[in-house]
Amino acid sequence: MSTIIEQQKSRWADIFKHLQGNGFEVYSPGVKIGDCLKPYIVVAHSGSTRRFGISTNEDYYSILCYVPQQRYSDLEPLLLSVKAAMKNLEPMIFPRGDETPSFYDDTFKAHMISIMYKNYKKMLKM
Repeated sequence: MSTIIEQQKSRWADIFKHLQGNGFEVYSPGVKIGDCLKPYIVVAHSGSTRRFGISTNEDYYSILCYVPQQRYSDLEPLLLSVKAAMKNLEPMIFPRGDETPSFYDDTFKAHMISIMYKNYKKMLKM
């Protein structure tokens, strides 16, 4: 029962399921192996910061967008599609304004750009 409650409160899972539901191929960090053969996304929790005194955390989520080596021109359209899909999660999850420059990742034979999102949530009392 507590696992179900924890999953329902997971913003990472909300992002993951939302992007899957919008037709993107989505992975958790470390799951996708091998060369990039078609565009895909990795959703990762990227830390958190205490905000607004002591009762609220700002949690960060990175969305890493990958396209195959020979398809660099698909990177920007993928990024724009992800941003458009993520707009539907506002105001629960919204852009932080950080976007990395594109770079080539030889490990996956892919070009990648990541964008950062954030969510505010009340800290749980322990």
